Amino acid sequence: MCLALLTGGLAWGQETDFSPFARFGLGTAQGNLTPALASMAGITSVSTSGLIVNADQPAAAAALLNPTFQGSVHTQRMELTEGTQSANAITGGPGNFGLVVKQPRSLKALQLGLTPMTSKSFGVSRTVTDTALGDIQESYVGSGGLARAYLGLAHGWRGRTWIEAGAADSVLITARGLDMGFQMDHWFGDAIQTSALDIQNITFRDVRNVVSSRHRATGWVLGAEAFQVIRAKYDEFKQFRGSWTLRLGATWSPTRNLSTAFTRLVESTLILNGAVQGIDTSAFEQATLTGGVPQAWTLGGGLQWDGGRGNRVGMFFDHKQQAWGEANQDLGHLMDGSARWGDAVSTSVGVLWTPGRKPGKLNRSTFRVGYMQAVLPVVLDANDMTSHPLQEWRVSLGMNTPLKGSRSASQLHLGMDVGQRSTDLTSVHQEFSLRGHLGVTLTPFAKNLWLTPRLYD
Repeated sequence: MCLALLTGGLAWGQETDFSPFARFGLGTAQGNLTPALASMAGITSVSTSGLIVNADQPAAAAALLNPTFQGSVHTQRMELTEGTQSANAITGGPGNFGLVVKQPRSLKALQLGLTPMTSKSFGVSRTVTDTALGDIQESYVGSGGLARAYLGLAHGWRGRTWIEAGAADSVLITARGLDMGFQMDHWFGDAIQTSALDIQNITFRDVRNVVSSRHRATGWVLGAEAFQVIRAKYDEFKQFRGSWTLRLGATWSPTRNLSTAFTRLVESTLILNGAVQGIDTSAFEQATLTGGVPQAWTLGGGLQWDGGRGNRVGMFFDHKQQAWGEANQDLGHLMDGSARWGDAVSTSVGVLWTPGRKPGKLNRSTFRVGYMQAVLPVVLDANDMTSHPLQEWRVSLGMNTPLKGSRSASQLHLGMDVGQRSTDLTSVHQEFSLRGHLGVTLTPFAKNLWLTPRLYD
């Protein structure tokens, strides 16, 4: 088999993935594209910072100190390999754009935004030889995908306790907290897939098959986060010397109905003046198909140490599951004949480090590193009746740093991750990708707080 990428160069928009695995299901999952989360291997169920908009954890907005806007973009280089053949592509697109609206230091928040979910964009071809027809070139081209718009509310509660400071004094600290969130979201997008058989012998007509799936689904997500200060230390001057904090988080979304406006056109084609022209329709079908997207849940936690000079070290984990195998009965129409739905599982581990304050320099960067291992919801069936789930691993790193010249807590986020998607079938593509992420979070300056009436003009 000869494999080649049909489309190369730079591409921007929602078509952000040239994976041939995007032929199956709703498309290839993009993963988390927010830089500060992507650099922690996509840990979302538990917050690792109070400066990041976390679109996948409805409760996280309550813990933000100020109203915050976030935007991001990413680019990636992908290499596809099959046997001794390989191809490359450079793609890119937007990440999450989100806004948390709240009064400064309030425990109530409104969260809204837009983020890409999956991509159907791919372009692969192969040439086969038939004893009767001669050489035949098969091509598969896709575009579009799914995006997610969301709107949510979050509320938090805090508990305080007294901690000894030296032998004869104590201080009152915030020792525990619970944040709850509710989020409504809407999935939308049009996934278009075109496959063509180009018979090199001009005496035969070619065939083109165009499938369009316009998806719509509305659902909701519940989220919760909690923290508990396990141990805190203050000296006799009431100066903070260090603390250990345990963090836990979880999300759950119930089964949602997916409505698909499905059309399929099969036509005979000829190449006229260098362009492919349809000359005869052999089949056409149109229908509104429905099915259930399975419930999903995530569970995570972490242990964080804060030092007296503002230094911080944290280790976090995240586990996600979604029983996509249940979707084979009513969402089988989204799968190619050689694939089916399978249960999805992913586990992520991440570490962050913030150095201590230096004399005369209060602002400093935070560094992150993470690893993720996942089984994606695509199972390929081989000719020998064996099943081969699609698997993925990613290693990530990144940093966020205060915006130069800004007097607020606004941050610039940089991240990158490398990973591979593959199965144990040697005849199926293996993908290696390198992604770069760039994002920014904007918060107001302390003397110009958003949503706060001015005391003077």
